[in-house]
Amino acid sequence: MKEPFDKWWQRLQFTLLFLALAVIVHGLFGWFHGWLTPDNPYREPEGRAFKVFQSGSGQSATDSPGDRLRLFLWYGE
Repeated sequence: MKEPFDKWWQRLQFTLLFLALAVIVHGLFGWFHGWLTPDNPYREPEGRAFKVFQSGSGQSATDSPGDRLRLFLWYGE
């Protein structure tokens, strides 16, 4: 009579261990993703770096994509 209960107890232990490890691995992956992702990727650059692209109204001649590309290549960045 005890044998069926032992089988279910082993299955329950395996299931609980599997769920606990899955939660731990999920938490580790979430922590690793947060560690890799920058805080604010759209912030102003630091040091000698500068933003090449500035979105604008598109009314002036310097807002054209060709002029932005020429400026980008001219600065050699």
